[in-house]
Amino acid sequence: MKSNRAIIVQARMSSKRLPGKSLMKIGEYPLIYYVLNRLKITGEQVIVATSTDSSDDVLVEYLEEQDFKFYRGSLDNVLDRYIATANKFGIEEIIRVTGDNPFVDIELLQGSLALFERYTYVDGIYEGGLIKGTGFELVVLNELKSIQNPSQKYKEHVTYGLREKIILRENYVQLSVPIYHSSFRNKVILTCDYQEDFELLRILLKYFEYSLQVSIKEILILINTNSLLSEINMFRHNNV
Repeated sequence: MKSNRAIIVQARMSSKRLPGKSLMKIGEYPLIYYVLNRLKITGEQVIVATSTDSSDDVLVEYLEEQDFKFYRGSLDNVLDRYIATANKFGIEEIIRVTGDNPFVDIELLQGSLALFERYTYVDGIYEGGLIKGTGFELVVLNELKSIQNPSQKYKEHVTYGLREKIILRENYVQLSVPIYHSSFRNKVILTCDYQEDFELLRILLKYFEYSLQVSIKEILILINTNSLLSEINMFRHNNV
């Protein structure tokens, strides 16, 4: 663990598609519990970037109870929220994760950290890449600060300004996709955008006895032997 590196997780309660999902319970704990405590396995600092909106007061109360670091910034300008969070905690190397993904590929994340030595931006969420809900991005703070486009999509989709330049920059790269991701990326969705996503995550966590250590490969083996699991939520994402 480097003192100037951290996993920064964006989370808010005012999701348009599934409001309040961060604190929706799966077993004994809310969704955000599984997200944050799984990420702690990496040994990296974990910091939540949430908003100053009153809707996030209850999330902040939970984070304080669980002794997680957090920063409250702009609700709508998530890019600025990330920059402010990094500045607050002295972070230069950011591992970006969203708070609705309890099954980030931890093994792949840990194996990718050395890429900070060669690249200032590593895109692990691109279309056609990792299974949705398992990905992450690596980005140095100065790259985020370089995004100056005033359009709302640049403020809301934090790294959009970097991803659109990725083929032009030698210090940007798309994360290589392991075969177990490429074989399933069009068959499995592991994020939590809709109620059906939440139901799938609930089933998976219960099956694996709420283990934070479960690997993506183990999850895919289970889904491969029970195709009905992937049908729970896939239709939601095919029709977006």
